[in-house]
Amino acid sequence: MSTKRILLGALALAFAVLIQFQAAQALAKTESARARLISLATAKGGDCAAPAEACCQKPCITYRHRGPKLCCGVCEPPVETVLKVKDPCTCCDVDVAVCLPACCKGEPKVCAGTGIFGRDVVEYQWCCGYSVKVAFKHSGDLIVTTWGR
Repeated sequence: MSTKRILLGALALAFAVLIQFQAAQALAKTESARARLISLATAKGGDCAAPAEACCQKPCITYRHRGPKLCCGVCEPPVETVLKVKDPCTCCDVDVAVCLPACCKGEPKVCAGTGIFGRDVVEYQWCCGYSVKVAFKHSGDLIVTTWGR
């Protein structure tokens, strides 16, 4: 009988330590998120003209392509372009490298708004039928989706 009691006591103690450890982790995550929100609110301030360099971190960019590859007549090599996208949370400019079909000339039409899941989205559309959508995830990372039509 005493062996069972000792094992049950040890199991209860291990369970209590596990719960305490998980509570400490949750508290640390909450404090980290609170500090991040405070720093973002401070960085955002009132004007986006001069963001602090400390908050302008390089995000992780995930690229996706939807639809057929757009080819202009005789397939010419694509033109590599860098889009300057303003992060709506930190007001920092983010460089997004994309390859445009050679027939996409001129400036794109730019639309900004809120997309699915409450993400801030900036969409670029060229007259040739090619479009690029940049979605800002809540983590600060980007999802760049291109469409060829």
